[in-house]
Amino acid sequence: MKYIELNNGVQMPQVGFGTYRIDNGMLPRVLNEAYQLGYRQFDTAWRYGNESVIASTLHDYNIKREDVFITTKINLDSLYFWGYHYGIDRLKNWRNFKSIKKAVQESFDNLRMDYIDLFLIHHPYHNFMEMYEVLTDFYKQGRIRAIGVSSFLPCHLKALHEISDVVPAVNQFEISPLNTQKELIKYCQDNGIAVEAMSTFSHFRSNEPRKEITESEVIKPIAQKYNKSIVQIVLRWLIQQNIIVIPKTWYPQHMKENISVFDFELTVEEMAIVDTMNQGRYLNYDPTAMAKYAPKKYR
Repeated sequence: MKYIELNNGVQMPQVGFGTYRIDNGMLPRVLNEAYQLGYRQFDTAWRYGNESVIASTLHDYNIKREDVFITTKINLDSLYFWGYHYGIDRLKNWRNFKSIKKAVQESFDNLRMDYIDLFLIHHPYHNFMEMYEVLTDFYKQGRIRAIGVSSFLPCHLKALHEISDVVPAVNQFEISPLNTQKELIKYCQDNGIAVEAMSTFSHFRSNEPRKEITESEVIKPIAQKYNKSIVQIVLRWLIQQNIIVIPKTWYPQHMKENISVFDFELTVEEMAIVDTMNQGRYLNYDPTAMAKYAPKKYR
C-alpha cells in the first residue's frame, strides 16, 4: 500500500474502501475481507448509518484500532435528532436541532473510538464555517488527527481562512474520466490540500455502475495492453495524479482488483487519452449550487 502524506504529516492510505450503500447485513463480512486483502482506510459518514457496524466489525474480527485509518463526515442531517429518514419537513423543525459539537461527538460514540483519523464536512452547507470551527477545536484537542471537507469549491476553501488557522488536509469530491476536475485538483494541490476522488464509478443514489466508464471503448485498449480491468485503469489514472481513491464493492474479486493498481504505470499519452473523455459536468452532487453559502467576496 502507498500512502499520501497530508499537510500535517499524517499518513493516509492512497487506496481506501468506500462503504456507502453497502447493506449493513453484509458489511461486516465485506469489511473483514477488505482488511485481509490489505485495505487499511475505510470511509464512512454519519449519514451512511453504518458507523456502529464498522465499530462492531473491528471488535468482532479483532482488528486493532491503530491498524486502520477511519474517515467519517458531519452533515446537516446529523444536526437533527430525527435525521433525514423523516423527510425535509422534519429537518426544518428546529425544535429537534442539536449542536454541531454534539453531532461530532455522536460519530465518536457510534464508532467507539477515542480518536478519528480524518473528519470531513460532508457538503458546504450554509453553516459550513461553524462546522469547521468545531472540527478545528476537536483537532486541536488531539481527538481528530486531520480535518477536511467534501465537495468544497475554492470560494468555500478561501472562506475557511477567516475562522481557522488549520488548512483542510483533504477535499473529497467527484472526479471521473467524465468530470476530470483539473482546475479544482490544481487549486487544492497548490494549496497543500490532498485530493480524494468520490463517485467515480457509480451514481451516489444507486449502486449501478456508469457503463460509459466501466465499458468505455476509449479505455478498453489500454486495459488490454496491461491485462487489467477498465476500473483498474481509471484508478491508476487517479493515483498518478496523486489522488486518493475509495472504490466500493462487495465482490471479493473486485476488491482484489481495486487494490492491485501499483504494479503498472500509465504513459503520459495514456493519461491524456483518458482525459479526452471529459465532459466537464457533474453526474452526482453538484456543489456549484452551494457557492451561495460562501461569503460574497470569495464567489
